[in-house]
Amino acid sequence: MKTSLRLLSRVLAVTGAALSLSASVRADAGAPTPPLLLVSMDGFRWDYREMYPAETPHLQQYAAEGISARELIPVYPSNTFPNHYTIVTGLYPAHHGIINNEVFDPKFGELFHYNRPQYSGDGRWWGGEPIWITAVKQGRRSASYYWVGAEAEIEGARPTYYKHFDAAVYASQPFDVRIEQVVQWLKLPPDQRPAIITFYLEETNSAGHKFGPGSPELGAAVKLLDGRLGALMDRLKAEHLPVNLIVVSDHGMTPVSPDRVVILDDYVDLKTVQMDFETPQVGLHPLQGTARELWRHLAGIPHAKVYLADNEPAPAGLAGWVHALRVDGFERADYLPARFHLTGNPRIPPVWIVPDLGWVVETRASSKIPGLHDMKGNHGFDNADRDMHGTLIADGPSFKTGGGVIDPVANIHIYNLMCAALRLTPAPNDGDDRLVHAMLR
Repeated sequence: MKTSLRLLSRVLAVTGAALSLSASVRADAGAPTPPLLLVSMDGFRWDYREMYPAETPHLQQYAAEGISARELIPVYPSNTFPNHYTIVTGLYPAHHGIINNEVFDPKFGELFHYNRPQYSGDGRWWGGEPIWITAVKQGRRSASYYWVGAEAEIEGARPTYYKHFDAAVYASQPFDVRIEQVVQWLKLPPDQRPAIITFYLEETNSAGHKFGPGSPELGAAVKLLDGRLGALMDRLKAEHLPVNLIVVSDHGMTPVSPDRVVILDDYVDLKTVQMDFETPQVGLHPLQGTARELWRHLAGIPHAKVYLADNEPAPAGLAGWVHALRVDGFERADYLPARFHLTGNPRIPPVWIVPDLGWVVETRASSKIPGLHDMKGNHGFDNADRDMHGTLIADGPSFKTGGGVIDPVANIHIYNLMCAALRLTPAPNDGDDRLVHAMLR
């Protein structure tokens, strides 16, 4: 009963949001629609502008001119791939399928690795409808200068224009090359010009990992990205190419230390489990016994909570009603919290180890990898922790002005905001129109 009511409620909410957005589109149909530039600053924590005010003059300017959120709440796990793809689809990871940076699919019998092109470009892994496909399906053009999922063919389509991400090219290519490409895209004739451009900046993430939040090195990375964004926007202004700008980040960052590491080998024989991912959280499949037996075996692991995933289909009748209450009403401590929205997808491993903030669970082999074990900052922790929260700023002709600041908001709502700004009808998603009302003029 409760499951049915929740499903009906979700359908009504999505339908209502779509109707509201469609009405907004029709109301302003006569005015030109500026292109939308979506910029991600990977790992840019919500309070970096406060921590580094002298290093962020451009971000301060865009927030003062436009509107921003106090904090942007990521989905769990608070990692790069699930959150970047949630931002452009409006879907929780369980619904778009990229449940972490590494994903095991039992149907494929394969493990998705975020840093291997054969997976990031394989459309089998990517569910939902990202904003660049929404635009293409509705007769508009789209472009991506790097974004998670943008290299894959999804629903039989790709961005009209896109660049393959290569870490070596990213690190060595002069930034002017990237600016020039965006300018050339926006100078195309109206019927060829992209309505949406996604643009990715990485350095605050790697500096946060290597040196930790609050470090001078991170401050230098913050300054670098602020300057790069400013150079891009200044060039567009000089070329008389107005855009709507949305600046986001996928997650935040928190201090970690080799002194706050739990070695998984000390609590389970690794030959008896399949490990889908590790550091800081761990996803496990038992190779011997049941998931509940593995959960019980790991229950005493320190500085972490061990959870079961609820991926079993709800039984019929009274048993199904009790099942729904167990997970959604009187939530038991042995199941992943309902607020994580990690149910109903076979890619979700049955046992999760979720560490306390600042603690990392990893194998002994991983603990010896240079750079990984020596990290001074990390993410992936509970998305309720403020250190995991990111940035959201909107500035441009379609957005409210005056420097307003709205309450912390979940990133699942950004897709609907982008669709409204572009006058596109959104695909079904988990967000609503709260950002449309809060941020659009």
